[in-house]
Amino acid sequence: MKKLILVRYGQWRAQHLSEEGVGVMYLTAERLKAVLQGLTFRIISAEIPRAIESAEILAKFLKASSVEKYSELYAAEEDGRLADPAAALNIITSVGQHYDVVVTVVSREYIETLPQFIFTYVFAGQKLPKAQLDRGEALVIDFETRAIRRLD
Repeated sequence: MKKLILVRYGQWRAQHLSEEGVGVMYLTAERLKAVLQGLTFRIISAEIPRAIESAEILAKFLKASSVEKYSELYAAEEDGRLADPAAALNIITSVGQHYDVVVTVVSREYIETLPQFIFTYVFAGQKLPKAQLDRGEALVIDFETRAIRRLD
């Protein structure tokens, strides 16, 4: 795996994407298209409706195969489900063995914890500011250059 792209799922209501959330995910898919051009990729998702729906929009737009879903990629502090970045990275790297890029649709908790975990434990102690994204936004973590950037 050369890159990991973390996508925060779109706006939602009653566990499902709202109309606004659907629109935001199509905009995100358009941005991802340029980054993924010429690369092999896989889309994975937290196993909750709003994340799955977001990932399926990306997959449909990007003409990807089906979305893999993992309950371990869901965290919600308000429900007492804390992020486990080590377990998430194990899943991501397992999937990434066969692809250039893994696109992962997750909640805020993983957007905030997984990049720091990677920079601390994978990139040998490098520090970075806390990552924050609005719904439907994405971060690109480049394992070759050890850089992180917001996908604009």
